[in-house]
Amino acid sequence: MKENRTGESDQPPPRSSRLFIMRNLWYFSTREGADIGPFNSRDEAVSELTNFIEFVQLAGESTLKNFLKTLSAKT
Repeated sequence: MKENRTGESDQPPPRSSRLFIMRNLWYFSTREGADIGPFNSRDEAVSELTNFIEFVQLAGESTLKNFLKTLSAKT
């Protein structure tokens, strides 16, 4: 059985890995649908995904809006 994350009280939604490999290079996908990478290893991709999540959590509203616009423009 899947465990709920902080703030979830109902049945947790299906989860999938954000990491994937293509042509021997690693990437991660954002909730917004952007693929970020390439990275030379899975460990590097995990580290950068952690950095990305921390950035999103700490960014001010206007910074985050501008950043998400740039992600949308690239996809």
